[in-house]
Amino acid sequence: MQYRPETKELISAIQDFLMKDLLPKLEGDDLLSYKTLVSWNMLGVIARETESSEFERDRYNILDLNLKISKLETDLDEIQFSRLSRKEKYNLLLDWNKEFAKEIRRQSQNNSGLDLKPGSTVWNFAKNQLKETLSVSNPRFQT
Repeated sequence: MQYRPETKELISAIQDFLMKDLLPKLEGDDLLSYKTLVSWNMLGVIARETESSEFERDRYNILDLNLKISKLETDLDEIQFSRLSRKEKYNLLLDWNKEFAKEIRRQSQNNSGLDLKPGSTVWNFAKNQLKETLSVSNPRFQT
């Protein structure tokens, strides 16, 4: 979760390319200029939609684990979480990840608590987070 590039920044980079690099080269081609402007506008819509629900899926996945290791799981309901700013959501999820890692280390040293065996819920969650991180940073990564 914490290694993800900002979706809005990625989309903004594509929008900048369309407007600054591509559109000036399309002068005289009204159809392609129009399609470029429409694409630029659609990317803006996608950025706004993505930003509004970007961390919701992560929160649901965490709640499904039912570990209750941070205030993200115990103190905030769905409505309270949705009202937080993007930065606050990000920081809560980052804190949860840190607590999750500490809990895994602590319990693996004590051989108690969490089921850390391959195939367990916690194992699969951690594995999926790693796959997601690697797929973002290295799209050629195959599992």
